Amino acid sequence: MKHPLSFDHIHKKTLVQRVRHFSYPRWLTAALAPVLSYYLMELITHNPLEIPIQFQLLGWIFSYLLSGLLFFLSGRMNVALVLPQIFMAILGTANYFVLSFRESPILPWDIASAGTALSVADHFSFSFTPRLTAILLAYILLILFCLKIRIRLAGGWRKRLIGTGAAAAMSALYVLCLQNDALMNALNIYEMPFTQDYAYEQNGFFVSFLVNTKYLKVHEPSGYSPETADELLEQASSEHTASRSAQNFSGSLNQSSPSGYTGGGIYFPEDPVSSDEKSVDENQGHPNIIVIMNEAFSDLSVIEDFQVSEDYMPFFRSLYGTENTISGSVYVSVLGGNTANTEFEFLTGDTMAFLPTGSIPYQQFISGELPALPSILQSYGYQTIALHPYLSSGWRRNQVYPLLGFESSLFSSDFLYKERLRDYVTDDSAFKQIIQEYETKEKDSPFFSFTVTMQNHGGYAQDWEDFERNITAEGTEDSDLSRINAYLSLIKKTDDAFKDLISYFENCSEETIILMFGDHQPNVETSFLENLYGKSYEEMTEEELALRYQTPFILWANYDIEEEEGLEISVNYLSSLLMDAAGLEKTAYQKYLSVLQKELPVITANFCIDKDGNFYSAGEFDRLDELLNGYEIIQYNHLFDSKNRNNSSYLPD
Repeated sequence: MKHPLSFDHIHKKTLVQRVRHFSYPRWLTAALAPVLSYYLMELITHNPLEIPIQFQLLGWIFSYLLSGLLFFLSGRMNVALVLPQIFMAILGTANYFVLSFRESPILPWDIASAGTALSVADHFSFSFTPRLTAILLAYILLILFCLKIRIRLAGGWRKRLIGTGAAAAMSALYVLCLQNDALMNALNIYEMPFTQDYAYEQNGFFVSFLVNTKYLKVHEPSGYSPETADELLEQASSEHTASRSAQNFSGSLNQSSPSGYTGGGIYFPEDPVSSDEKSVDENQGHPNIIVIMNEAFSDLSVIEDFQVSEDYMPFFRSLYGTENTISGSVYVSVLGGNTANTEFEFLTGDTMAFLPTGSIPYQQFISGELPALPSILQSYGYQTIALHPYLSSGWRRNQVYPLLGFESSLFSSDFLYKERLRDYVTDDSAFKQIIQEYETKEKDSPFFSFTVTMQNHGGYAQDWEDFERNITAEGTEDSDLSRINAYLSLIKKTDDAFKDLISYFENCSEETIILMFGDHQPNVETSFLENLYGKSYEEMTEEELALRYQTPFILWANYDIEEEEGLEISVNYLSSLLMDAAGLEKTAYQKYLSVLQKELPVITANFCIDKDGNFYSAGEFDRLDELLNGYEIIQYNHLFDSKNRNNSSYLPD
């Protein structure tokens, strides 16, 4: 029999005393505190019980993993419970104010601009609502209760080290699982970057935040260096390279490459500019430029002609082949949504082909000033304005537009003309607002406006009191064609409004260019589309499906310009074409793109088409390395390496 004061006796007695001292309510609090903390955080901005149960469980797992990691690190339960609660209370409050200020939640890529946000924080008014105050008080009570939970991890540093490693490994696995597309599809995780606030409400904060992290990193392309980008662009700066023929350009592919560069690309001989080439007179008058990126504007007959009760774009078609008009098709990288990516490609000249699938550059990659079409035109003395008859926070436009060089932006609340159709501001109102801004522009400044419309936005199935399907498609028996009929009827209204806009500027004394193109094709009935193709989607080739990424464009001028018809290019080239039509000196980057266009006229995230009409799917892009690698190097320098970016290559001399 051991002595009553032996070590084993004392140790067992101590453990028993601890268990008795630690009551069941406290055990229950320790078990539930991470979950309660998760719900309190979600409750700050929305009702967490409306989150699907599988995503609630994923939120619990995050909370338990965080507490478990801190428990093994600190060896104390109260620390493991209290620190996450403080973190979630602060994060939830910050997310509340971010939503209040910009109508978008905290996103992973906001970390890069946190310093800028803090520097302007004193310009905002922070007010605590009764709901937020009550939740923070609940956090304080929970924290005070958890401080009394005194459980320590028994054992030495080895046990803590093993536990910490295990918790860290499980946390890493958790993050990797949330970035696995198969698992995301199995769990039905909502992933629609345009409506991040809704995504956070559907998935919960941590699930949405961690899913978004997969879009953060873009790796340097092969052979990248700032010097290589500079050399490629410097060689493109000679004015003669922008107008060289495709035949002469083909020979340039075999020229010696920039020093230290071993990859493929396009190279420009360093021939002197000929004496008869004219430089741009900075004081000469420039035409007004009006660009309209029309929501879902497209012509589905590019797939195959179909019977329709009435032509849905008679005026637009009437401009094909007319004087002072360039017309054709643009290929885009998106279908049925993600408008901002087409917008990004047009305004910057960059392509989605070199960016992660599913990424949205406006939201992830643009946090500082980026030379783009607005800033280029601004340097020529243009008054630059962006118009979008919808929410300012969509795709972070209110933050991105100034960084691209727009001096001012108008959103739905700023419009004087607000006639609505299906609750969207009509194209007719948007075009009238363009005229309003033109008539009130600065007298001595050329005018550049860029408008993204909303009238034809998706959601075509329901019935509306203010809208009738006046145009009907035929050719598919026993099918409900309410969506395509609504869509075609909307396109006809756009066509009518565009006719009025052209009529107005036909009678203007100032030289003006109007460019309109569609951002993507719509999502309409599968049966209708399969009828056009004459086969099911499963039977279609990637080349056949590429027709779904084609939209029409018209570039019209009220003065004499060189005409062209039937041009087929991708949207990243369209701004360079616009600069040519306007008679403006292009940047070195735009000259590079103009020459690349002759060899590879279509580059999208999904496919490329070369000058001979050969089609390359995204999985075959390695066959185009010789052409694409130089472009990718320049784009990386332009979009991601701002510290080493020579802005003179992306802006006029």
